[in-house]
Formats: sequence, C-alpha cells, structure tokens
Amino acid sequence: MTFSFRRAARIIPLVALGTLAVSPVSIAAENDAEARYTKLDITGTGTIQAPPDQLTARFRAESRDTSAAAAQQNVNTQVHKATDLAEKAKGVTYAVLHYSVSELRGEKDKTPPSWSASQTMTFTATDGKSLLPLTGQLQANGLLLEGLEWSLSPDKQKTLFLEAEKAAVTDAKKQAETLAATLGLKVVRFSTISVSGSSFPRPVFMAAMAARSMDSVTPPSSTAETQNVNATANATVLLAP
Repeated sequence: MTFSFRRAARIIPLVALGTLAVSPVSIAAENDAEARYTKLDITGTGTIQAPPDQLTARFRAESRDTSAAAAQQNVNTQVHKATDLAEKAKGVTYAVLHYSVSELRGEKDKTPPSWSASQTMTFTATDGKSLLPLTGQLQANGLLLEGLEWSLSPDKQKTLFLEAEKAAVTDAKKQAETLAATLGLKVVRFSTISVSGSSFPRPVFMAAMAARSMDSVTPPSSTAETQNVNATANATVLLAP
C-alpha cells in the first residue's frame, strides 16, 4: 500500500506538467489561425418607433404674502384641492414634490419684506382622456402649468430597447455579409460584439403657462408624437476566402 501511494504521487506532477506544456502551444496555434483572417470592424444601428404611453403634467402651486404662515397655508390649500381632484380622475396618478419658502425684500429695503411659498406636483396618465380635463381644472383653480409632455414608460422603454438591440445586431450581420461578398470573402464568425443604446426620449416641458387669468375650464391639448428608441452594435468580424 505504501509503494502504490508513492508511485501515484510521482505520476500526478508529471501529468500536470504535461498540461502546462501543451497549453501555450494551443494558444499560439489559435492566434496563428486568427491572424490568417481578415478583420472587419463594423457598426450596426437599430431604430424602433412607437407611440408614447405616458402623459405627464407638471404644476406649481405658488403664493405670496406679507406673512410666511399665510403664504404657506395658501399653497397647502391649493395642493390639497389639486390632489382631491386627481383622486377623482380615473387612471391618474400624482406625486407631490419640492416645497420651498423664501423671503422677498424690496429694493434697498424701502418696502416691507414679503414671503413666497411654492410646491411642485406631477400628474401622470396613460392617455389624455382624464388628465387633460383635470389639467384644465387645475389651471382654473390658479395652479401654474409648467409642462405637459408625452413620454415612454420605463417598462415600454425596456421592451423597445431590446427590439432596437436586435435590429442593430441584424444590421451588423447584414453589413458583414455584404462587405465580405464585395471583398470576395466569407464571414467566418463574429470575434467581438458590443451593444449599446442612446438615451431614451425624455419629456422636455414647455415654458410656464399663466393660469390665473383663465375665465373658463378649457383643457389644454397635447398630441402624442411617435418616439424613437435607438441602439448600436459594434463588432469585429473575421473573414476568409
């Protein structure tokens, strides 16, 4: 039993050394084979168009008064009324966001200071059937509409980006085959490929729209323009006769 153990112990290092000796040869052979190929660097592009599925209205409640408490109370009242209306609107979600209070002083302190309070809110829906009438009501109640824009929801962005990636890879493959044929060669394989996408279209809110002079509840209009989602595929292709 002792003799067998020692013999096995001597064989194992030899096998390991044999493996180490063969590895560099295999790598060198593979590098030599790849060196015989013609390398082609290409960039494929993919664009998917789709209608937006999310409409967002951004509002600001604002008040000025000689008393900070009065200015804040007025803003709080506006916000509560706005959220009450939003809860009654079907399919509308809202978020109450940044709140700010600041002291306003007159020129060279000749006039007594006053206080300004404001708070921003966003209202979102999948269409304008409920949101646009609500937007008109909020304008009539004295809120300032800072922006109204269509966009893609996060879930739809992911789906469209995957489709754009697939289109980019397909375009890269088509380019590789066409250019290889032009050179009198054939595509052996893709050596490397990386896929990336451009930033998604984001809402760019329009300039603030005055609302305090509105005499009737006439909702604004908004057209859902087609959105583009883009992706690129950068690849290195190996060509051979």
